[in-house]
Amino acid sequence: MDVWRWFLAFAPVAIYLMIVGGLNLARRPILLTGTQDRSLLGLSLVGLIIVGPMELFLPVAAYIHYGGAVWLILVILLSLVVGLVILTSPPRLVIYNLAPHQLRALVAETAMELDGAARWAGDCLVLPGLGVQLFLVASSGWRNVTLSAIGPHQDYQGWRTFGRALARRLATTEVPPNPRGLVLVGAGATLLIAVSLGAFQGHPAVASVLNRVIPF
Repeated sequence: MDVWRWFLAFAPVAIYLMIVGGLNLARRPILLTGTQDRSLLGLSLVGLIIVGPMELFLPVAAYIHYGGAVWLILVILLSLVVGLVILTSPPRLVIYNLAPHQLRALVAETAMELDGAARWAGDCLVLPGLGVQLFLVASSGWRNVTLSAIGPHQDYQGWRTFGRALARRLATTEVPPNPRGLVLVGAGATLLIAVSLGAFQGHPAVASVLNRVIPF
């Protein structure tokens, strides 16, 4: 795999690591909807898919007939598949940089504010008035929690209402940055610099600039 393929495959992953690390270093908890979280993850994997299975199973007959345009067709098809997966996935909320016990208290307050009939069963919460049934899933070793839907019968408007109300509470909550976020930011930055130098060093104009700034 040449340097440009390395760059295409791992640059989005590096950016994803830095974004997630930055979310864990924020002074306030950050809430992402399931659509936002899955879209972010999907974008980070696009390069790996293109240089991996997409190139491996590239239809030779289509390439001969359409030439380089076949890549545009494949990218559009990939985007449609990723979009379909995101849109058909069950609703969820992902909260970064907040301990599970702190989030549970905020979720309970939000639930009672929106639906007086809300009730807990362990880590499961049911809001019958909103049509929401969720389960708290904590990430081991991280201050990140996912509120995942339970069962196929969910009210998406109810999830939207609940998510907005919870986001307002999180906006007024201050938390210390999670030091582990520095690991992700550092790993992402190192990976991005490595693949960028490898890719752009091969370009004469860019290589001359880099050699003036950083002697190799």
